[in-house]
Amino acid sequence: MATRDETLTTDWKQITDGTQSVSIQVTSGTAWFRDSPTKPATNAQGHQVPSPRWLGVTPPQQMWGRSSGGEAKILIT
Repeated sequence: MATRDETLTTDWKQITDGTQSVSIQVTSGTAWFRDSPTKPATNAQGHQVPSPRWLGVTPPQQMWGRSSGGEAKILIT
């Protein structure tokens, strides 16, 4: 998988589909991450990860991310 940049807002965005291992680096802001087979509810909280932290995701996790407010930028490899 090539490295890709993503900007997270307060809307949940699917990061992985459960078929691959990835590393996620929060490069700015604070992001919430949640393992879920479907899009989490708007008011659902997740694991809070501030920049400049890393998170590893492995199958079968289906990872979703959002910012804790405003925007959060992440790198996915």
